[in-house]
Amino acid sequence: MAIETELKLRVADSVDTDQWLQPLLKGAKPRHLKNSYFDTPDGRLAGWRMGLRIREVDGEREQTLKLADLSGSALSARPEYNLPVLGDRPDLSAFPAEVWPQGTDLAALQAELAPVFSTDFVRHKVLLADGQVELCWDQGEVVAGGQVLPIRELELEMQGEDLKRLFDIAEPLLIDGVQCFGLSKAARGNWLAKGQGPLSLSSLSPVIDRQMSNEAVLQQALATALGQWQEAEDAFLLQPGWQPLLALGQALQYFRQVLSLFGGLVPRKASSELRQECQWLADQLSQAEAQVRLAKLLGSKGGSFKKLNIAEELLEQAKLRQQGLMDIAAFTRLFASERANRLKLSAIKFVALGRWRERLDKPALAELDKPIKWFADTQLAKAFAELKRHLTKGMSLADYVDQESRVQRYLCCCRTFAGLYLDEAAGNAQEQWQDFLFGVEEAKRLEGLSQLAARLDLSEEDSEQLEGWLARKRQSLVLAMDQSRQLGLNQVAYWP
Repeated sequence: MAIETELKLRVADSVDTDQWLQPLLKGAKPRHLKNSYFDTPDGRLAGWRMGLRIREVDGEREQTLKLADLSGSALSARPEYNLPVLGDRPDLSAFPAEVWPQGTDLAALQAELAPVFSTDFVRHKVLLADGQVELCWDQGEVVAGGQVLPIRELELEMQGEDLKRLFDIAEPLLIDGVQCFGLSKAARGNWLAKGQGPLSLSSLSPVIDRQMSNEAVLQQALATALGQWQEAEDAFLLQPGWQPLLALGQALQYFRQVLSLFGGLVPRKASSELRQECQWLADQLSQAEAQVRLAKLLGSKGGSFKKLNIAEELLEQAKLRQQGLMDIAAFTRLFASERANRLKLSAIKFVALGRWRERLDKPALAELDKPIKWFADTQLAKAFAELKRHLTKGMSLADYVDQESRVQRYLCCCRTFAGLYLDEAAGNAQEQWQDFLFGVEEAKRLEGLSQLAARLDLSEEDSEQLEGWLARKRQSLVLAMDQSRQLGLNQVAYWP
């Protein structure tokens, strides 16, 4: 078995690869790789996050079994087994028995195997950084059921132990049109074979336990955020739409919240430049949120306010506002830009190399090595006390909206440390405050509607009708949010 640690970079057709890659690939001989991937009709291997293939290169055949990715971001780490094979079908008995889930009937699994998709590409391969990094330039296609996806990508795979050398090679490669990419060829093949449905995203809940140190939980939480960040961007690339952009925004927000949550252990200077660039991307993604709010206003031709005299005028203003925001094509260009991908690679590097350690002295490093439970208890208690102090009875809707960041901080604590406590208690704590945040989002939609109306020259009658309607909506929302507030604050602390 080996651990395959690699970084994938997708290359747009617009990139002149002859000029860009020639200095690196000088002398590399092309090799033609044909791969057949196998699974059961019900996709059991894919469900186990395994990939099984037979590769033919220059007449020689090899079977490979790849296990679940240990990362989830563009920098993947996957255990894999490579073994010789005779014929055109895999031999599962050749792999170690411990790789299969307990109770697997290997003979039955073998009998059900069938080819699902194939890849066919030409590879140019060179060793760089004194043999520490293998760079592969692949061009070809993934084929499943008559459907085809192009392959045009770089893979940088670690051959040595110094991960920093991989980043040293990758950073100069990031130009416009070169995009950090998380989906393997196998993942794209399975997506094609399954009918190109929506890609599922991982949960923003890191897997942790009480034996882990403060630093281990920090690293796991940041890696979890990076995983959904990459998954959402990959989903957008395959099926452009607003929902993946919202998921990406949530992942980015969680990444920033985790940096803030551990700010007492990791100096802000260690992540200052990274946080600034995250703010830039968050500002871009806020336009996707605005687009979704406007789309909801426009849904069913303004069903929520269609009884207003000015309903048609509001719809026109909403359409004009939409035109002034970034559209799907603009986000596609954004994610292929050099700045966006340098940010993502910087975030991956920050987490993978633990860059915060460079700015810590021995006492600070000792704090990072302590078990997580005391820190988790302290942060949860502190965040909850902040809610009790600032979320008081009789608040207005605007007051509630102003408390959004405190609620999000508490939810970040709940989400990050949930694995240390009873799942039901941690889950219940989050549910009420999620309802509260849904109310905040509805309040923002109402405020957006009010801003659209402010662009109109309203008569006194229309102005009174609008203000009356907004007042009733706001009051109803305050009542619902106050109920969520009370339920949330009345919950017994589960972290002692």
